[in-house]
Amino acid sequence: MLRDSGAWCRLEAEDTFAVHVGWDQYLYISSSRPCEEALARTRELGLFSERLDASSYAFETEEEEQVIQRPADDDFWADLHRAVVTGRAGILEETYLEGASRWHHLTSDTIEPVRVGLTPRARLAVWPSLSTDIDAVMRALPADGLVEGVWQDDGGNIRSVIADEDEFPELTARISRAHAAALLPVYAGERVPLCSAVMPDNDGVLRARWRTEPTPSDRDWALRQPQG
Repeated sequence: MLRDSGAWCRLEAEDTFAVHVGWDQYLYISSSRPCEEALARTRELGLFSERLDASSYAFETEEEEQVIQRPADDDFWADLHRAVVTGRAGILEETYLEGASRWHHLTSDTIEPVRVGLTPRARLAVWPSLSTDIDAVMRALPADGLVEGVWQDDGGNIRSVIADEDEFPELTARISRAHAAALLPVYAGERVPLCSAVMPDNDGVLRARWRTEPTPSDRDWALRQPQG
C-alpha cells in the first residue's frame, strides 16, 4: 500500500532491526541476527532479494546534522495560535509519511482539536489562509508544469491534489465549486511554508528525522535556542 501510493518511510529499533520502504518500490530489511532462513524463504516465494552492506534509504550523518527540526511543543502551538488569530496562518499540512499527507483548516476554535488528532512524528507545515477569490486562484493556474491545488469544500474539509497540464481542467472544475482555494508550488526550493515543525512522540520526546529545508521562521527559531 505504501509503495503504490508513492510514500516511503523508515522503521527502526536502534541497531537491532530496521525496515526501510523506498520510493522505487524496494524494501530494505536489516537485522542484528543472521537471516539465512528468512532469506531462503523469501526466494522460495519467488521474491527478488539481494544482500546489501547498507540501506539505500539510510540517513547520511552530514545531511542529518544540517536538519533544523522544531518540535511541535506548547511554544509552537502558542505561536501558531497567534498567527491564526492575526490572520497570518490558516491551514496546516500534516505529512505522516513521505509522500502522504492531509490538510487541516485552522481557526482559534479548531487548533486544539487538530493538535490532538495529529500523528506522532508527523512533519507539520503552516500555510496562509486559503483565498475566497476563486476567480483569482484559477487565473493564477500556470500554462504547464506541476502544481498542487488545495481547496475547502462545502463541508469545511480541506482537499488537495497534485496535477499537471493534462489534469488542469479537472482541477479547475473542483476549485470552481470550492469555498476557498490556493495553488501551491510542488518543486523543492519553491515550496516554502510559513514555518514547520515535527510532532513529538506521546512521551513528549522528538524522535522523527526529516530531510527538510528550513524556512526563514525555522532559522529564526533555531537562533533563539540556547546553545550547549
